[in-house]
Amino acid sequence: MNMYEKRVRLRELLAEKTCTPLMGAYDVLSAKIIEQTGFPVLYTGSFVTGASRGTLPDVGLVQLHDLLDLARDIAKETAIPIVCDADTGWYHAANIWRTVHEFESAGASAIHIEDTVFGKHTSHQAILLDQEVMCQRIRACCDARVDKNFMIIARTDAMYLNDDMEDAVRRINAYLEAGADAGFIVFKGSIKALKEFRSRINGPLITTSVDFQDSLADETEAGSNMSVYWPLTIFAAYKAVKHVCKAFHEGRDATKLKEYCFHEGELNTLMPYQRFDENVAKYKVLEQFSRHGGKPATSDK
Repeated sequence: MNMYEKRVRLRELLAEKTCTPLMGAYDVLSAKIIEQTGFPVLYTGSFVTGASRGTLPDVGLVQLHDLLDLARDIAKETAIPIVCDADTGWYHAANIWRTVHEFESAGASAIHIEDTVFGKHTSHQAILLDQEVMCQRIRACCDARVDKNFMIIARTDAMYLNDDMEDAVRRINAYLEAGADAGFIVFKGSIKALKEFRSRINGPLITTSVDFQDSLADETEAGSNMSVYWPLTIFAAYKAVKHVCKAFHEGRDATKLKEYCFHEGELNTLMPYQRFDENVAKYKVLEQFSRHGGKPATSDK
């Protein structure tokens, strides 16, 4: 799929009756594994990007180009839609067009912007953006997109950070009214509570759980259209790499780590070796080298 087809596909998935998982990728390799496994949508987030690219905490240090560069690299190397975290959008309503322009041009299928100004992932008191200011940013994002299938998703942390379900309902519905294609919440509580919350939302809803205690079937039953599984791959990678390093450091015997290592052939399936071989034959590369005694030619003269 090209980037336009990916965006259409994402909208189709949003409209399906079952909850679609959005699998988080922290680099191109993890994105390719997710795609090869069969998941329909990719996701990139500020937490995993900060962790994998600079071991930076997700407290506002991850900026536009950190997330944009990863989105671009993944989008051009995969054939499924990608939903990208765009933090607060980084700009007020007059300038937020740039965020939309950059991600849309990079091949992303959607971005989500959030209303958290301060306090996420810390013990400090959370500060949320004024609701109407957030609505203006959403309107500006919608006006800025060139491809109308490029989705603008609005996230509120009213429930996650402030335990305020009523404010979360008000905010999501206001953001949808302002033009967002879907609302997005970090949900805390039971599936029964999520189902009640969902019944009060006037449009598509994307969720992510703080503890991942429920299945996709549960989330479908509750009415969630999509669910973001942002930490699975990076947490798995962290655990596996830490285990391998510790085991080899202590035991000095890599032969005991074959469960984790020595799968070069398997890894190579994610890289375009076949394309290389086909091009070698198509463009008669070996014949060109043989004319120069088997050494790569430095000049055609």
